[in-house]
Amino acid sequence: AKKHNEKVEKLVRDNAHLLVYSDGSMREEGDGTRRSTRWGIVGYHLGTEVFVDKGRLGHNTKVYDAELMGIARAVEAAKEYADRHEWIKHVHIYADNTAVVTLAYKPKPRPGQLQMIRTMHTVDNFLDQEEERMVSIEWCPGHEDVAGNERANEEAKDRAEIRAHEHTTLTNAKRMVKERALEKWSGNWLKTPPSGGFAIANRLKPQWKPREHVQHTPREVFSRLTQCRTKHTFVSEYYARFVPDETTGCTCGIQPQTREHIIRKCPRYNEYRGILEEVDAQMELGTLLGTKKGLEAVTKFLAKMGTFTKTGNRHERKPRPEIDDEENKDTEGRE
Repeated sequence: AKKHNEKVEKLVRDNAHLLVYSDGSMREEGDGTRRSTRWGIVGYHLGTEVFVDKGRLGHNTKVYDAELMGIARAVEAAKEYADRHEWIKHVHIYADNTAVVTLAYKPKPRPGQLQMIRTMHTVDNFLDQEEERMVSIEWCPGHEDVAGNERANEEAKDRAEIRAHEHTTLTNAKRMVKERALEKWSGNWLKTPPSGGFAIANRLKPQWKPREHVQHTPREVFSRLTQCRTKHTFVSEYYARFVPDETTGCTCGIQPQTREHIIRKCPRYNEYRGILEEVDAQMELGTLLGTKKGLEAVTKFLAKMGTFTKTGNRHERKPRPEIDDEENKDTEGRE
């Protein structure tokens, strides 16, 4: 916010610059069962508020739609003002939504395409009128003492009754489909009794986004974590079912080798078992393999040791093969 405000302080001293802030919001209406999205824009020239506008999109839209609509209207209002004040050459549009700022001038087939096309046409028309003209659509901090953003937010949240044409946007339709699918998925998950090797770890509710242990775990460690959670790993139960010729004893000499034995008792891994005990002193498998904190601890534990590998030893990264310099010299000489 500090950097943005410092930049604005310089721009507002220049007669050639026009600044417009845009914002979108969603608010409940009536008894709280319905929501509508709204947008608001505020324009500044030489530090003075020169125009304000706001609007409502209706009940079947999302904040993303309102944000895009706000930018489209901000560009249009800026062009109208600049056309009446020919000394304005540079228009700066600010919004606090990174995705909207990035996509506003990229009208590809995606949700919000109509407003993107609207923005692009207005910007192109404005720029084509004079070579000196410039338009920038930039991100600004939201709700962090940026005066223009706060004013645009006020307009977007204004409770004044504004008529809106009811229509469903693609953004809203897609989100509704995802919400209903997730609701159905979650319902089936709750109704279905856990079974199989993954049953004890199946405690995390369904969600669309990958969880942290999926996104931030090294591939080799993540593969062992997944094998451990599903019981498709180097343990006696797996061997008995799929590879009956393999020995079912643990590399520490204790038989049989089980998932619980490796995590809770195998002496080979005593050095780092405290990582697991910090989460659950009893090292209950459901807690370790089926909760966020448990998975974080197990991931650290696996990264330290060769747990759930065939030999019980860590996989060492193989060095990349290096081409012999002498061989290169010989080749160069023959060429």
